[in-house]
Amino acid sequence: MTKPWHWRSLPLENRTGAEIFAALFLPTTPSGIATLLESPYPNPTKQPQLSRYSICAGAPRIVDGVPQMWTPQLGKVFPFLEELLQSRGVGEQILNSSSSPLPPAPCLPPNLPFTGGWLGWLGYDVAWEIEQLPFAKSDTLPFPVAFWYEPESYAVLDHVEQILWIAGSDINDVDRLKILLEEKKSGDSLYQVTASQDQPISFAPEFFTSQSDYETSVNRAKKYIQAGDIFQANLSLRFAASTNASGWSIYQTLQKINPSPFASYWQTPWGEVVSCSPERLVLLQNQQAQTRPIAGTRSRGTTPEQDNQLAQELLSNTKEQAEHIMLLDLERNDLGRVCEWGTVKVDELLTIERYSHVMHLVSNVKGTLKSDQSAVDLIRAMFPGGTITGCPKVRCMEIIEELEPVRRSLFYGSCGYLDWRGNLDLNILIRTLLLAPASSVEGQRAEGRGQKAGKESLTQHGLNAPLPLTALNTVWGQVGAGIVADSDPEKEWYESLHKAQAQLAALKILNYQ
Repeated sequence: MTKPWHWRSLPLENRTGAEIFAALFLPTTPSGIATLLESPYPNPTKQPQLSRYSICAGAPRIVDGVPQMWTPQLGKVFPFLEELLQSRGVGEQILNSSSSPLPPAPCLPPNLPFTGGWLGWLGYDVAWEIEQLPFAKSDTLPFPVAFWYEPESYAVLDHVEQILWIAGSDINDVDRLKILLEEKKSGDSLYQVTASQDQPISFAPEFFTSQSDYETSVNRAKKYIQAGDIFQANLSLRFAASTNASGWSIYQTLQKINPSPFASYWQTPWGEVVSCSPERLVLLQNQQAQTRPIAGTRSRGTTPEQDNQLAQELLSNTKEQAEHIMLLDLERNDLGRVCEWGTVKVDELLTIERYSHVMHLVSNVKGTLKSDQSAVDLIRAMFPGGTITGCPKVRCMEIIEELEPVRRSLFYGSCGYLDWRGNLDLNILIRTLLLAPASSVEGQRAEGRGQKAGKESLTQHGLNAPLPLTALNTVWGQVGAGIVADSDPEKEWYESLHKAQAQLAALKILNYQ
């Protein structure tokens, strides 16, 4: 049963999600647990409806001596989430901080996205719980397939109204958080990422798949398309590097380079998750569901004129339009399985969204969830996102399992929140890096490399020579491209590299800390 919360509202004073998170919740030990779901502020995406709120939280609640955190095994993930929602009860009441000597917080606004519940992720492999898929590859990374927890305290930032909402399990916790905020000012070095040309840090980034092997996989996918098995497939490739930078410093650098509306940072006992995702898998608020597929990518121009020219070329490209509409229809169909008949509408079509190194074609689909369907039913219908599998989804996942050298792990899964009211917001874990101590994963890393012959050095992208195996952290990334009948294998390889540019740039900048 969800316990009640004590709330207080404070002026946000133009602070970012990262600033509030660092002041209140950033753990001092690597094994600590904390979460930041951050929207960029000030909003550079020119999409205020995507960037109004940020959420951050600290360690799990303790109930009867037991931390409220869970890692359900594959086969039990969706039943577990259903159980979480069914466990809500009289404890759902929301308390103001009336016992405080300060005035009580006002009534919570009805559109506040998170008023208690759970934060967590679903790895791509949760798809095996939805569909009967072959187990051809292994997952070599140390992260659990699913991780959810109920925080002891958290904060919700309303960037539009400039209000900071703080919630805690007891009033003393709320008071403690308020004092922490007063002690930490926005100019504190805790929030800054500094760079120095002294003592450069070396990396050894490498792809698990060579360019020639990737192009071979593209050609094999094209044969499936020619045979009529599929229309399009997303093929990805993984890279790994060594670094002694923390995941938090990499997150700050990456979010500064590439501010994204569905960014997140997770510190967990298994490692850190750093994501600057531009893509929402699914949003549910007051029975209104949304999905926001991305399909179609171009590099950014070096001048405003060239940038606009590339945007117009992307918008007018018939191949890109056809691929986008096909995937949009897939998402409309997925949403329609759990929404009321006639309510599924495309309210935004073929919009250009610009990020630091690439621009995308984006659309938005809305629908009203059926009264007999839950938030978990909605996730099951939408997961994983069709834009990172292909169309039709199930056959594409079978082909991905055949052609990619390792299981996707968390990459292309989702993370976000599930509110006790049944609301949720999940991104798609693209533009994501995973970090773990190198000493604990070197064997797994070697195993992953051994599954596919050929390594592709990333020194061509400005990164330095190999770091010794005593490096503090191993960091992994994964990027890919959508393959269609007339795809050029070499161009698809370079499109994947374009999508990795922001992550590689963050590592390169941290080269010189």
